[in-house]
Amino acid sequence: MAAVVGCAAVVGVVETDPVAYGVDFWPIAGRDDVVEGRAMGVVEDAARSVADLNRVPDVVASDGVQVADAKVDAGQGAVWMVVRVPVPGGVRCRAVMVLGSGGVQVNSRRVEC
Repeated sequence: MAAVVGCAAVVGVVETDPVAYGVDFWPIAGRDDVVEGRAMGVVEDAARSVADLNRVPDVVASDGVQVADAKVDAGQGAVWMVVRVPVPGGVRCRAVMVLGSGGVQVNSRRVEC
């Protein structure tokens, strides 16, 4: 019984932002989550393909993804952005952090637009 309750709790947390947890597929994720996950895959690939952190926001802004705000700190080896992603149900926003030192890492979380 405790395992069922624990599993339900984990699923409940993951359902709040399945893209951030890397489980943007049915049945955990809905249609908007799947579209958002695909768009974030494009954002992550674009961010990883750029050697110059100053260029990351411009490269990411493609395929309907808009960069609403960006801060590049080349000294820290990081870029912080807020991106707007069009989904069938409207628009979703994500705060995206790109760390460029020691290999590129991309993390994101959903935020209010």
